[in-house]
Amino acid sequence: MSDLVLPAASRSRRGLRRDWLGGPVPDLAMLLGAPTLALVAGLLVGIDRRWLPALILVDIWLLGYHHVVATFTKLAGTAEDRRRHRFLLYGLPWVVLGATALVAATAGIWLVATVYFFWQWFHYTRQSYGIERAYRRRSGGISWDSPRLSEATLWSVPVLGILYRSAQHPARFLGFGIWMPRVPWIIVEAVGAATAALVALWVAERIAAWRRGELPLAHTLYLASHFAVFCAGYVLVDDIDQGWLAVNVWHNAQYIAFVWIYNRGRFAAGVRDDARVLSWLSQAGARRAALYFGACLGVTLVAYRLIAWLAGAISVQLRVAVLTVLLVAVMAVNFHHYVADALIWRRRAGAAPAG
Repeated sequence: MSDLVLPAASRSRRGLRRDWLGGPVPDLAMLLGAPTLALVAGLLVGIDRRWLPALILVDIWLLGYHHVVATFTKLAGTAEDRRRHRFLLYGLPWVVLGATALVAATAGIWLVATVYFFWQWFHYTRQSYGIERAYRRRSGGISWDSPRLSEATLWSVPVLGILYRSAQHPARFLGFGIWMPRVPWIIVEAVGAATAALVALWVAERIAAWRRGELPLAHTLYLASHFAVFCAGYVLVDDIDQGWLAVNVWHNAQYIAFVWIYNRGRFAAGVRDDARVLSWLSQAGARRAALYFGACLGVTLVAYRLIAWLAGAISVQLRVAVLTVLLVAVMAVNFHHYVADALIWRRRAGAAPAG
């Protein structure tokens, strides 16, 4: 995320530091729109669990697949990107697909589902950490806020969430068997107390900063949404599938918005010869934004329809269920996304990747 270069943050009339990455509209869509969408999705399932399959389907097709495709605008957006990431584009997908298929064939789908659940939790948290760092840099470093303490606070809520979910010890996740470690409730309670203390300290520091006129608005809103979504998705909601849906919607919508903000900054100078289509789609204006999202969605539909067609053809040849082959293929795409995403957003200086 080091390529996201913007002017220094400015102060508003109320003394808040306006530390937008792309401007009030796109940032607020990510900071408020994404978590609201996530919590509403989770709430709807809580009202009537029969809505879960339909909401998962909408989430996957409009956000999930789209957010995976968005990675490729960074991975292969320009000729230089394709040269630099040659192995990630042409080699790693086959390695991941082979490894996923081998695990499914030898250990079973339950292990694939288990790896997906825990790796996804880490991926969500790591991406959130990376975006928090981007806002911190945008704010000029926030000298009064300890980076180490901030990092500990950011991770504390997700860690509490995964421990809480493990202590619940659900047997199934999205219809598949899953292995969960047995965590004693006393550990969950101890971590919960430490997490509550860290978040309370964070709130107190933010209130003090607001009174001094030094509150970084976007950074604060982002961390607040991070705490709210992870707490709701992993702790307040007992149903593992309902909680997963809420966090997944937030993660997907957040990533799509962030990559768009990144591409807007990347091609702010105008259309580039080495990336004519992407740089043209990434120019300012609501029309270009609509065309950008429409193009990504179109690529998504074509790519995943092709995957579904290939899964059907392979299942006939191997005489196995289409759903099994399709699940392995989709999981392999997700796992490739996790690896590639972690590498392409890593800063040259060795700082943490986005996720």
